Order: sequence, then structure tokens, then C-alpha cells
Amino acid sequence: MVTRTTPWPTGTPCWVDCAFEPAHRGMHHAQDFYEKLFGWDVRRGAEPSDYLVCRKDDLPVAGLEHKYGGEAPPFWTTYFATDDVDATCAAVTAAGGKVLTPPFDVPTLGRAAYCADPAGAFFGLWQGTGLFGLGLVNEPGSVAWNDLLTRDLEGSKAFYSNVFGFRYDDRGDSYAIAKLATGDAVCGIHQAGQLQDDAPPGWLVHFAVADCDSSAQIAQELGASIVMTLDTPVGPEAVLQGKYGEIFTVVEMDDSTAG
Repeated sequence: MVTRTTPWPTGTPCWVDCAFEPAHRGMHHAQDFYEKLFGWDVRRGAEPSDYLVCRKDDLPVAGLEHKYGGEAPPFWTTYFATDDVDATCAAVTAAGGKVLTPPFDVPTLGRAAYCADPAGAFFGLWQGTGLFGLGLVNEPGSVAWNDLLTRDLEGSKAFYSNVFGFRYDDRGDSYAIAKLATGDAVCGIHQAGQLQDDAPPGWLVHFAVADCDSSAQIAQELGASIVMTLDTPVGPEAVLQGKYGEIFTVVEMDDSTAG
């Protein structure tokens, strides 16, 4: 079991959340869906009134929040850890990205900002104080991995290297594993030829499960759609689309890849 109670190193995907319309029982359905799919305990604590922290084994694993305005469907946001949100926003701009929401304080929890890389992929920055981010990873019901799906592999690699200092382990012509200066692998960047012309690039969240087929079936029974299934070097995986449109995957990790 991989747990953490201290800040994640800068450049590490440290948190994920998804926003749902408060109307039409969207938020209520999302809470029920993810509690049943992943065994999460979704509760409201010291967080803002429209934000729910999801916990597994009493450790934070994700967030659900209210979505206000805009016609885009819900999507899972990946946040990168930083020890200085303002400085990282400056690095994003210098590298050709955009700061969409300037740094702001989240009382008692930390400081955040929202950005987009030069290709338009959306991501968050998180400087945790009261909530450092993911308290549990690589265990069933928690985040296992984060991948960027992009049409410009080399451009994306250059951007995130300039912002976070990533080094890369290239796996063929279409995939690279991003590593911190310490050598720790933290995420992947994928040349995604399957992206539709009108689909923006974006970060994809992979959640670990004990059994991929069973989890995909449960998700389908709860109103999600199975987009595709595949075998990966990590284990069997299913790409799912929630009832309100959010895309994510569930991956069955064996003992040699977990941890």
C-alpha cells in the first residue's frame, strides 16, 4: 500500500477531481456512482461547501465538486504538485502555456491555479498545506497513473520539461514516461492518434481496481458506458465514460506493477 501524508514532489500528479452540474441530480448521481464503483467514502469536511473529498481507507483519493456554467461535459482534472504555485504559473507562461485561472487560496487546504499547455490540454496546480493531495495511490479504488493524450508528442514533452524539469524514458515512437530529476516515474505522454478531430488533448486518469472486468460491469450497471477494453503492460484495462460524459479508465494491476 502506497500512502502519503506529506507534500508530493513538484511535478508529481498529486490530485484529481471532477465537476458535475448540481442540477438534475448530477452531483448526487456522481457521489453514488463512485462510492459503489470504488468503495469511496464521499464526505464533506473542512472543504468548501460545494466540494466533496472522496476517501478510501480514510485517506483522500479524489474530489467531486459542483460545475457552474459552460457546456463542456464533466472531465477528470489532473493536478500537479508545486511548492510555489505563482512561480510555476510564470514557468507555464514562459514555456508557451496559458494560466487560465491565476493562483488563488483555498482556505485551510492550499493554493491552486488552472492552466493549459500549448496544445490546449487543461491541468491544475496544487500547493497543499492542509490537504497535500492523494493520500493513497496504486491500490484498488485509488489513482494508479496519469497520461497526457496529445497530437504533438515532442512539443508536449518540451513544455512539461520546461515547467517541471521532466526527463523522459521513450517507449517507442508514440509514448514517453516522464521522470523527475530523482528518477521517479510520475506520468506518461502519449501520441494519441485515436483522438477525434474535435476532441481536445487532455490528461487521462487511470484508477486501480482489483478486477477490471468486474469493475467495468459494475460501472455499466450504474449507468456508465464501456468505450473500449485493452491489455496493457500493467494489466487489463477498460476505458469508461460516466453517465454525464467524464472519461476515465480502470486498470487491474498485478503485484509486480503496484507500489
